[in-house]
Amino acid sequence: MTFAAASKFGTSSALTATWLVATPALAQTTPSPATNGTPDTTNQRASVAELQKLKQNPVSGLRQFVFEANANPGYPNSGQTQGIYSLQAVWPFSINEDYRLVTYTILPAVHIPGGTGEHSATGLSDTLINLFVSPKKASEIVWGIGPTILLPTRTQPELGSNRVALGPAALLYYQQDKWSAGVVLQNGWSLGNASGNNRVNAFGAQYLFSYNLADGWSIYSNATITSNWTRPSRDRWTVPVGGGIGKLFYVGPLPISVSAQAFYNVVAPTDAPNWSVNLQLAFLLAAPN
Repeated sequence: MTFAAASKFGTSSALTATWLVATPALAQTTPSPATNGTPDTTNQRASVAELQKLKQNPVSGLRQFVFEANANPGYPNSGQTQGIYSLQAVWPFSINEDYRLVTYTILPAVHIPGGTGEHSATGLSDTLINLFVSPKKASEIVWGIGPTILLPTRTQPELGSNRVALGPAALLYYQQDKWSAGVVLQNGWSLGNASGNNRVNAFGAQYLFSYNLADGWSIYSNATITSNWTRPSRDRWTVPVGGGIGKLFYVGPLPISVSAQAFYNVVAPTDAPNWSVNLQLAFLLAAPN
């Protein structure tokens, strides 16, 4: 889930670049029936297996702080590496006994290498906030619905839009004992009469797949297919295919998740990189001491 300026990012608008950054944070597990989606923080420490599942379910209610790095080597016209780095906060709020609001806030910093005769651009991009209302009661099929909001926090014109963008977001998630799969869909439009890099009309379809192994290890694929509707049809879509591995473990009382993925863009705009590598470090705050 990412937004980026059309000129320098090439592949996307400010909205689509932020979506690309946000994708790995959306994942969680099936909680035990007695907890209704939250590990028992008073009587015993949650197991690695419980937390692994909560980390894979987008609306489980697990609190997280995530640091993420995306590297795109061989950036067109420069041959250098584009970097997208983000700080992400996942924080739930109880609405009533039946529903919760899960918030995802993504603040990205971006480095775009300059081509021949061009300057590079480095700084903050636009801040993405996703809000999902979802049932608290655990089930095999989980859903969530709400708005996606893009705030103009860019520090340079090349790194985002100067307009607020709004749109709908929805998710479906299905989980079994060892594996899970899901999809998150959203589209955002800039408000007002924006033009050029400031105009946002971007779509994202994030796919989630995980297979859990022993000792906190997992094999998974978590990326976002994007389309920038403001570009010509031949340069709208980015379709990454790939995956990686993850590990969840305790450091003292604190559960930590680390992961690495690699993707090849089977469909990409002509001015976009073909490869990307994703690294993530997540601190899980809902586990008991």
